[in-house]
Amino acid sequence: MISVWAIVSEIVVTYVFRLPCDYSRDWSYQIRRKAIFYPLLIAILAAWIGPYFTVIEHGLDHWYYFWTDSEGHFSLRWYLNNAAQDVVWCIFVGLYWYFVTETRMREYKIQELLSLNEQIETAGDVDGGKTEAVTIAGESKESLTVSPSDILYIESVANYLSIWYFKDGDLKQKRIRNTLKNVEEILSGYPFLLHCHRAFLVNTRFITHVDGNAAGCQIHLFSVEHTIPVSKANVGALRHALSNK
Repeated sequence: MISVWAIVSEIVVTYVFRLPCDYSRDWSYQIRRKAIFYPLLIAILAAWIGPYFTVIEHGLDHWYYFWTDSEGHFSLRWYLNNAAQDVVWCIFVGLYWYFVTETRMREYKIQELLSLNEQIETAGDVDGGKTEAVTIAGESKESLTVSPSDILYIESVANYLSIWYFKDGDLKQKRIRNTLKNVEEILSGYPFLLHCHRAFLVNTRFITHVDGNAAGCQIHLFSVEHTIPVSKANVGALRHALSNK
């Protein structure tokens, strides 16, 4: 019967509070769900178990004994006593929930990374060759004229952009004073250039593989050793970009 009330509590948390069970979300989301689920379950169990055993012991006609004191006046004494016992029980259940959630979050992350890498492997070579060159101007006199298909990635550092690109087969870097938002508008017609993180714009054509942990995904690019972070909000956009790669 306890499992029934647990299911009821899950339904309330999912549909009333709009917090469905989702192991792709971070720990703050998981804790927020359980911060509602467990108090709700404790309240329900405390209100159900007491009257249930009262009926068994005294009969259905005396179900209200649970809610009265020795003089017959309304009292929450037994309810609060049951709730306190349920809190202790839920502490142990909560520890079990922690390990189960951690395991399932890790499994989800592994499956997500495997799926992304599978998309990279099956994407094959990109056709179409080079794109027409565009000019990325800075707020001062500096500028860069480059084919968007030759851009490896762009990193925003303070008020500057660090643009890494290929020229005649060599990897070059150009530092320009501008914002990533402005450059993203210039390059908006090239879907292979993905805004994967608040500070990075990456060319998905040069992705070799993706890895990561519970903190998030990391992109590995052709010809560079360091990785590019992917914010959780942009994992879906990365998956879509890889499917169209």
